Amino acid sequence: ATKDQYFEEPPEDVVDDAIYRRNKQVEEKYGITITAAESSHNNYETDALNSILAGDDAYDIIFTHSRAAFAYAVQGAAYNVHDIETIHLDKPWWSQNIVESCTLNGRLYVLDGDISINGLSGAMCILFNKRIFDELGYDYPYELVRDGEWTFDEFAYLAKKGGNDLNGDGVMNPADDQFGFNTSEWNGPINILYTGGQKIYDKNEEGRLELTLYSNKTVEIFDEFFSLMDNEACFLHLTNDPKNYDGPNLFSEGRAMIAGDNLGSAQGFRNMDDDFGIIPYPKFDEDDEYATIVNGHAHLLVIPITVEDVERTGSIIEALCAIGSRDVVPAFYDVSLKTKYARDEESEAMMDIIKDSVVYDIGYVAGGVGGLSSVGRELARSTTHDFASYYAAQESSAQIAL
Repeated sequence: ATKDQYFEEPPEDVVDDAIYRRNKQVEEKYGITITAAESSHNNYETDALNSILAGDDAYDIIFTHSRAAFAYAVQGAAYNVHDIETIHLDKPWWSQNIVESCTLNGRLYVLDGDISINGLSGAMCILFNKRIFDELGYDYPYELVRDGEWTFDEFAYLAKKGGNDLNGDGVMNPADDQFGFNTSEWNGPINILYTGGQKIYDKNEEGRLELTLYSNKTVEIFDEFFSLMDNEACFLHLTNDPKNYDGPNLFSEGRAMIAGDNLGSAQGFRNMDDDFGIIPYPKFDEDDEYATIVNGHAHLLVIPITVEDVERTGSIIEALCAIGSRDVVPAFYDVSLKTKYARDEESEAMMDIIKDSVVYDIGYVAGGVGGLSSVGRELARSTTHDFASYYAAQESSAQIAL
C-alpha cells in the first residue's frame, strides 16, 4: 500500500503531511519526480518480481510485506545493500538490529528504518485498561517496567484476576464478558518467544545462521504462555475460525483488562471511553531484556537488482530516510502517538522503551523458512499447544530451508 509513503496532494493529517513534504524536499534536492505504484491485492507480496527477473528497471525501491522481502532475495532479484556506498548503514535512521540480524555472509538484502513509520507502528506492545485496574485496586504497571520487574509472572497474575462473568451465566463468553488478557494468534503467541531472549534462527560466533528455536527455555516459555491462555480469564482470538468470536474489539469495548496489540493500534482506540496505558511486553524472567518484534505484516525495503544507477538510487533512499528521521517519525511518534492518542506521560516513556527493544529474527520475518516462522500462530491454533511435537514435525523442513 502507498498510504504511508506517497501522496499526490497535501493531506490534512499531520503525519501524512510530513511524508508529503519529505517527498517534495527530496524531489527538489535531486531534480526528480517520485511516482508510486500500488500492488494488486491478490499478488501484493511479489507483484514486482516478474518485472525484475525480466530485467526491467521499473522500480528504484520496493516496500514489500516483510515475509515476502526474502522471496526477492532468494530469487536473485534484490541488491546487496552493503555494496551501495551511498547508503550509510551506520546512521541512526537505519535499524541497526536488522543490519546485524539479517546480514549473512556479508550480504544484506532488506532494510528497515525511518524511511517509513510502518515498522514502528507494527511494533508489538501491551495495552491496559485503567478503569479495570482501578476497580480491582491494582497499581498501573509503569513502575514495574521502569524498575525492570515487569515479568511474565507479574503479568500472568494480573491477567488471571481481570476476568469477570458480566452477565452471570457461569460461562466466560467473549460476546458478553470481561477478560483479563486478550490477544490474537498473530501477536502474543509469537512475541512471547522473544521476551525470553529466544530466536527461531540466530547466528553463531562464526556468523553462520543456525536453527536455535528448540531449547529448555523455549519449551518453558510456550508451556507457561499457553497455560495462561487456557485459563478462563484469558481469550486467544483466532482469525478465520467459525468457532471463534467475530464481534467488536474486546479492548475498545472496555471488556479486556490487558491486550496484546501493536503500537499503532493506539490510533484506533482514540474514541475509546476508558483511559488506557501502553507498556512493553513483560520480560519472561527478570534477568531477560524487554523485547518486541515488528508484526510480520509490516514491510521491509528491497532495492531491485535491475536498478541501473544504484548509487543514485542509494543517495535518494538515504535522503528519504534521513529526512524521515528528522520530520516524519517525530510527527508520528511525538505528535500523533504521544500527544494525540496516548493518554498520559508515563505511556510516552513506555513507548521509548518499546521502540528501543525491537528485535528482528530472520526466522520470523523470512516467511519461507518452513513452518517454524509461524510457530506462535500454529501452536495457538492447535488443541494441545504441544511445542515439542510441533517442532519435531517441522525441524527437517526448517533445516532444509536454512
